[in-house]
Amino acid sequence: MTTAVPAVLLATLLGAGQGAPPPGKTHAFRVVYEDTSKPDLAPIAQKMKERKILEGAAEMLSALKLPRTLTLKGTSCGEANAWYDNQTDVITFCYELVRDFIKSAGNSTKFNLTPEQAVIGPFMFIVLHETAHAVFSVLAVPILGREEDAADQVAAYAATQLGGDFAERMLRAAAFMYDSDSARKPGEDDFADVHGLDRQRFYNVLCLAWGSDPKRYAFAKDLGKLPEERAEGCADEYHQVRYAVQTLIRKNVDQNEVERIRQKAARSKFGRSTN
Repeated sequence: MTTAVPAVLLATLLGAGQGAPPPGKTHAFRVVYEDTSKPDLAPIAQKMKERKILEGAAEMLSALKLPRTLTLKGTSCGEANAWYDNQTDVITFCYELVRDFIKSAGNSTKFNLTPEQAVIGPFMFIVLHETAHAVFSVLAVPILGREEDAADQVAAYAATQLGGDFAERMLRAAAFMYDSDSARKPGEDDFADVHGLDRQRFYNVLCLAWGSDPKRYAFAKDLGKLPEERAEGCADEYHQVRYAVQTLIRKNVDQNEVERIRQKAARSKFGRSTN
């Protein structure tokens, strides 16, 4: 895959090719693309801007009704990363992150993903994860436990709400991302980090997917090898997350807009199986 390919795929599969939200639709997001002179990143940055990739991500998030405007920013960071800054309300997506998704996409056949899905799926999951951090901050959502774990849980729950094969492909790709990241042996810095170990995050995503619908997300056990002992409690884990979201966040979600997004996702090429 060339560096120009993923941006085209993002545009096509996220539906960003249609540009901004439909007339009359507004949402609490603005978009910024910063230029980069790095030769391996400049084509990615340019194509993301041309194809309105972050605008497509903003549309995916448009059901959120927040009291402040959030900025989705693409930039070169010197590392493959993404984060939310609660001082500026900016969610940063590093071009290096997309570059790394491209590099690992060739190994996605184990999870029955196309290379395109292996780029798009992790990107969308990261969008949901970082937006969850923003929601926690803007709405002052109380959190018990580590915020990074909660952000993963909300992202996985939000993915299931997109419904159908689109949601299945996204969570399958998120599991692939964490499976790939866990290939590196963890060190002391990893054990001390605010994030869980990648292998733990892998099983947590599988568990929430399985808990929401064992039939639709059968890959969690067929491919992910989710242990039976964990699987037995996954429905309870999913319902716990659903209850928290419905209690603390749902009042800031436009359900009519959720349905519009769900219908659009159902028409997306992203959800098509490789079989």
